[in-house]
Amino acid sequence: MKTIAIICDCDNTLMPDLPSLLLKDNGIEPQDFWDEIDVLVKDGWDPPIAWMTELIKLIKDGKIRQNTNEKLAEFAASVDVYTGASTFIDEINSNLDSDVSVEGYVVSSGIESMMKGSKIAGSFTDIFGGRLYEQDGIISGIKSSITFTEKTKFIFAINKGIASQIREKPYDVNNFISESERRIPFENMIYLGDGPSDIPCFSMIEKLGGTSIAIDSKDEWSKNWEYELRSRKMDSFKPDYSENGELRKKLESIIQS
Repeated sequence: MKTIAIICDCDNTLMPDLPSLLLKDNGIEPQDFWDEIDVLVKDGWDPPIAWMTELIKLIKDGKIRQNTNEKLAEFAASVDVYTGASTFIDEINSNLDSDVSVEGYVVSSGIESMMKGSKIAGSFTDIFGGRLYEQDGIISGIKSSITFTEKTKFIFAINKGIASQIREKPYDVNNFISESERRIPFENMIYLGDGPSDIPCFSMIEKLGGTSIAIDSKDEWSKNWEYELRSRKMDSFKPDYSENGELRKKLESIIQS
């Protein structure tokens, strides 16, 4: 059987930005928070570590009431995802020949417990994101983070067929596996993302024979992002995953080809 992987970023690709919605739910202005993160990044912080560290400070200070991974997941479950995002993988599979199947993966710098608690969780084979650990019944620190290029590690794990063990055995991604024995060839991958943090994955998958698609979830993109898209000659689509949406038609066209 031929397996095709649809690999997605999450925030602003499959649903609105979860951390921003979490801040807003707790009476915190998201833009003020992200402005502070920009200052940290300019000081040399890695972006995912910067914003997760600051989020944890807010949790410890009692300014965010969702102070466990379970509560974060419960909050995410209340968030509406983009049209069709929670069902499109299953729907595409239902229309395929029996010798072809599609698997969905999320590889994101977002918080894994939130994404796994959201409405998309049931239709994706696995979801990879940053993880937070708890101490004395409250979130206390960062267990792992996924930076821009770290995303490519998980794509290689999907390619080699070791995604299920990559958390517990991260070094296994470096093991040699011949191209003929890899579970999902890169040319059978489709990557969907919405911003600059996805560019390493866009570049890698395109160069190795797969397809990358940009998701335009905002009314206006930054000029830098628009420039990157023009330079890469990428297709971009609104995040409508429903059967009659242009994005869905593009995905099905790629899979059929």
